[in-house]
Amino acid sequence: MNYPDLKFWQKSRQLAVKIYRLVQAFPEQEREGLCRQLQDTASQIPTDIAIGANSKYHEFAIRQLQMAKAGLYKLETLILIAEDLEYMNEDTLDELLEDITACQKLMDGYARSMNKPRSQ
Repeated sequence: MNYPDLKFWQKSRQLAVKIYRLVQAFPEQEREGLCRQLQDTASQIPTDIAIGANSKYHEFAIRQLQMAKAGLYKLETLILIAEDLEYMNEDTLDELLEDITACQKLMDGYARSMNKPRSQ
């Protein structure tokens, strides 16, 4: 499957854009700290998905999907830290957490389909 057609790639890309927009309002002292971590993590998720989806090797594709899912957990943690520091309001937090959960569910479904035995 072509990765731009994957719903969870599309959703994770949209999430990355939201993160990039969100951190623009963070304090200047966070530019090289939390902002950079959020941006790097958010952009790595759709990148890992794209790399895995284009792989000819099943095990490598699964590994890239696992890395993308780990990235979602890292992103969730960083977002919670940002909220603890009062860099975003609760509505924004809830929206981002919903987006992360949606990505995770879509990725889980795709991973299950990848692990089904192939018919001969």
